[in-house]
Amino acid sequence: MDRSEYSRYTMEPGDTRNEIECYLTFTGASAGDTVTVNLVRTSGYTDGGVQTLSTQTVTTTASEANTTVTFAIETLREFQPYDPITLGPGSNLIAPASRDNGIYRGVAGNYQVQCTVTNSDGSTGPTAQSEAFRVTVIPTEELRHMWLRGVPLQALDVVSPLFQPQQVTGVRIRDTGQSTLEGIYALAFTVGPPATISWAGGTPQGISGTARQTVVCQSADQTSYVVLDIVPWKLPTASVTENILIGGSEFTDDNLQRYVDYATGQLESSWYFFCEPHTTDTDPLISQAPYDVLQARGAVPSTYHVEHQEVPMTYRRPRDFAHWMSFSLPRKQIQAVYYLYGYFNQSQAVSIGRDWIVFDPITGTLELVPDNGAIISWQFYGAAILQFFINYDTIPSFWHFGLATGLNDMHGEYQIVREAIAKQAASNILSAAGFSLSGGAQTRSISRDGVSDSRTYAGKQAGEAMRTQYEEWLKKNVPRIKTRYGGLTMQFV
Repeated sequence: MDRSEYSRYTMEPGDTRNEIECYLTFTGASAGDTVTVNLVRTSGYTDGGVQTLSTQTVTTTASEANTTVTFAIETLREFQPYDPITLGPGSNLIAPASRDNGIYRGVAGNYQVQCTVTNSDGSTGPTAQSEAFRVTVIPTEELRHMWLRGVPLQALDVVSPLFQPQQVTGVRIRDTGQSTLEGIYALAFTVGPPATISWAGGTPQGISGTARQTVVCQSADQTSYVVLDIVPWKLPTASVTENILIGGSEFTDDNLQRYVDYATGQLESSWYFFCEPHTTDTDPLISQAPYDVLQARGAVPSTYHVEHQEVPMTYRRPRDFAHWMSFSLPRKQIQAVYYLYGYFNQSQAVSIGRDWIVFDPITGTLELVPDNGAIISWQFYGAAILQFFINYDTIPSFWHFGLATGLNDMHGEYQIVREAIAKQAASNILSAAGFSLSGGAQTRSISRDGVSDSRTYAGKQAGEAMRTQYEEWLKKNVPRIKTRYGGLTMQFV
């Protein structure tokens, strides 16, 4: 992979972070071998599964040693066909795939490229996969330089490894002593027996057994120490020494992206809509039915993975026959309704075809208005249930559904949504960064050998003026965004 992080939102012309580029190297390839390259999203689904978003194939030649495969993030879309059974043969309606840009599916999360080889003789060859990488709505580089504007994100009195060991596998540096100075230190592992590990030329410490263990190593001059978490069965098979860079403890890219995730969820919970399209479902753990039937009718994607579970909605009888039956979905910004069923307790009573479904994508209000020739299938299980439906104003947990919901884009007029995420994340980061200065101390005074050092942090944390500005902007604009892109929120009481 050419990066560890990608985004559809580029910073400047020529920025290629919106293209996922994978470099494939072949060993022992023969002419006619086929390599299937899948771009897979590995996080965010309620069933713990993965979803293949795009596939490319490469056919090798006898002289080919490597190649590059590129996935354009903007093309990761799902196109919803009309229901062929409902429309019937000879329909002249235009399919959405030819009239819109589809539902965007390259949403923020963890991804991986997975490869499978099919040999020229038809047999299955080896498989391979890339390291994990991330797709985000706010690239870390943009967050650091545009929204944090160079504010130091470093704790003054804490040092830590800037990178965990790569060559000495199975070892993670959990902590470093306060007296450890910034610099390069040697971490040495010896196979043995017995296996030992040492820090900065200090006394080697033994590693015994195969159970996970904690080892404390001290430097040769006894000025620093490290606490190591060791998994013995992951240790190298040969002795190796690796240089470890120790520096001021700071917010890593992963830390900053966690703040972006938190800010996104924080705002989504107040807006009642997702910032990117997600699949929500009232029954995410039901396998096969009804999805096998719906897939055959073109109602859901061939690979249906649910990202959020919703609560079934209450049926409310129309106040009179001059109004269409309607109800409000729990989310705003609806992109597609995959299915809609009605249940009395655990018994399915009605299946609504998409030729009955009309919805307001902004407010999430769904109405049942029949298309020409629409058919509705009501399956009542006895006269008693029919009486419940006619005589009672409400039926709890009646409507079960599957949706694609969330903003399809944050370019153009929707850019303010992405600005809100960035400013909310930056505000949270600046607050944490301010308190990380000298462990959040508000005053500090040191005098040694005639040299004095006095610091005060109370009310003057790093980036405080910027954080105050962001919080004022958020207080004013977050409610406006909710109303503009989610409409008014109404509840039955």
